[in-house]
Amino acid sequence: MDDRLLDEDAIMQICFVTDDIAASVAWFSGLTGKPLPDIGTAGTDGEAIYRGRPAAVGCRLAFFHFGNIDVEFIEPGPEPSAWRDLLEARGPGCHHIAFKTRNLTRRNAYLEERGHPLIQRGEFDGGGGRYAYYDTVAALGAQIELLEFDKDREPQDGM
Repeated sequence: MDDRLLDEDAIMQICFVTDDIAASVAWFSGLTGKPLPDIGTAGTDGEAIYRGRPAAVGCRLAFFHFGNIDVEFIEPGPEPSAWRDLLEARGPGCHHIAFKTRNLTRRNAYLEERGHPLIQRGEFDGGGGRYAYYDTVAALGAQIELLEFDKDREPQDGM
């Protein structure tokens, strides 16, 4: 059993879920003075796993890049997803804090052993890595996302 979550001493991103991404990024751009980012779409090149079952999930998303962290905005599609769950339960607000990992299998076990089950996982659009969201809302007020990039991945079993 591993005794830590982090592979690096850094937070990669903080994400806000919204029901109107265009309005949210316009407001944040005006607040921070950062240029408006492109709004993209993401789904899955295959299928994601949502609450233990294969699922097609999609969203619109935009990123603001800062020197030490990215701020992400996600507008979920209409289908059930980790994004839609939190938006419907609490309205727009903080969805997750993301950490980079080199071993998603080991970090998955670490979180689940501590009572934070996996909600959703999938591959990044276009390949290159994978993401996983964990239910840490009761303890943190937001989910934790782990991001594993193929270029940094350690050998592992499982996921």
